[in-house]
Amino acid sequence: MSAVQQDMFLLDCPTYEDYLDTFITCKDIHFLRNIRFCRMLVELGYRSASEIYTPEQYEKRKAAVQESLWPTKKSAMLFSENMTSDDPVLLELARREEPNTQKIISTIIFIKHRFKSGFEASGYIDFEHSLRQANLMAENCTDWLGIFQERIQLRPKPTDLSFYDWHKGTVNYNHSENYAVLHDVENGLLFMHRGDHKKICVDVSREMYTNNCTREMHFSDKYGHVIFYDHVIRKKI
Repeated sequence: MSAVQQDMFLLDCPTYEDYLDTFITCKDIHFLRNIRFCRMLVELGYRSASEIYTPEQYEKRKAAVQESLWPTKKSAMLFSENMTSDDPVLLELARREEPNTQKIISTIIFIKHRFKSGFEASGYIDFEHSLRQANLMAENCTDWLGIFQERIQLRPKPTDLSFYDWHKGTVNYNHSENYAVLHDVENGLLFMHRGDHKKICVDVSREMYTNNCTREMHFSDKYGHVIFYDHVIRKKI
């Protein structure tokens, strides 16, 4: 049984005092003869083996139950929902989109892009952060709908986690809402997830952080070789 299902009874508790009263028995009232003292004993954990919520926890848990039954938050748009492409890289992106938006996994994408001039740029993209910015229609966000519809091509940007301009020899690093960019003397470039503080090392030859993510490389004629670092989130932000 999920936590939300276990908390369904909170809908019958208009106030925090009503919630505490659900743990009080007739014998408690008979012997103690003071409802405030009975509630105090409940809060201290003397009337139940289960966790007793604080007033703040009661409000949050009740709100979660109400949200599950009567959602008020608009679901994020799945840009790949009506995708018809058979491009292997786009198929892998589409497969990861929903679990990223639900924050089940967190994917970092490594991709290179060759410009018409012949020069290249490469970078690491926080997939969930980029999708969320697109849903919010933030300034200079990536057009993921256009990418999945193959009207435009995915390319790294200077605002991504990491961006390297091979022509100019310049490097940009940016923290995201999901990751902090770290530089380690021994392990090189690392990304630390802000929720569970697990570190992802882009150098697969380093064994220290290999358990924190899985690494897959996929190829398509359009995108070449693209690497996906998939981290199973242990604690959400």
